[in-house]
Amino acid sequence: MGPWTSFEIGILDAIHKLSTPGLNKFMVTITNLGNLSIIWIAFIIIFMSTKEYKSMAKVMVIGFMLNIIIVNLLLKNIFARVRPFDYVNNIELLVPKLKDGSFPSGHTSYAFTFFTIIFFMSKSKMIKIFTGILALLIALSRLYLYVHFPTDVIAGAVIGFAIGILSMKIYFDKNIRKKLANCNLQRK
Repeated sequence: MGPWTSFEIGILDAIHKLSTPGLNKFMVTITNLGNLSIIWIAFIIIFMSTKEYKSMAKVMVIGFMLNIIIVNLLLKNIFARVRPFDYVNNIELLVPKLKDGSFPSGHTSYAFTFFTIIFFMSKSKMIKIFTGILALLIALSRLYLYVHFPTDVIAGAVIGFAIGILSMKIYFDKNIRKKLANCNLQRK
């Protein structure tokens, strides 16, 4: 284990010292919202069913797909970073052991993608605040539960923000939409 990894493990240990049975239950519940992207799929379905938020839901679908491609299929496999719980023997995990790479945090990336889209597209201050708090709590839960390093979570947040911006760019840029439509037509 290198010095940087030791430093990050130290941060996780400090966070882990805050654990209580009630906080454990809360953090597991928060992190479970991101499992299988259930919360984000629910956002898409709910927003898709409203006239006011239908465009935002379409941008969310783009963001969702970009996360699958960029984070889950590309970055996690390219970096294949070992998870922090694999470095420490005496950590009792509160969630099932994950087998994919640690870098970047997918939960955090999805959370910040959706927060970014909502922040820029929603008129509702309440939805913005709710999603912002949810994104921060999901990111913190990944550290608390010892399944990600701090740099995984920071990278996930930055990548999520970038994917959110890119999703809006793709949706609102007529030239990009036209090129994508032409690609689909040429394949048929």
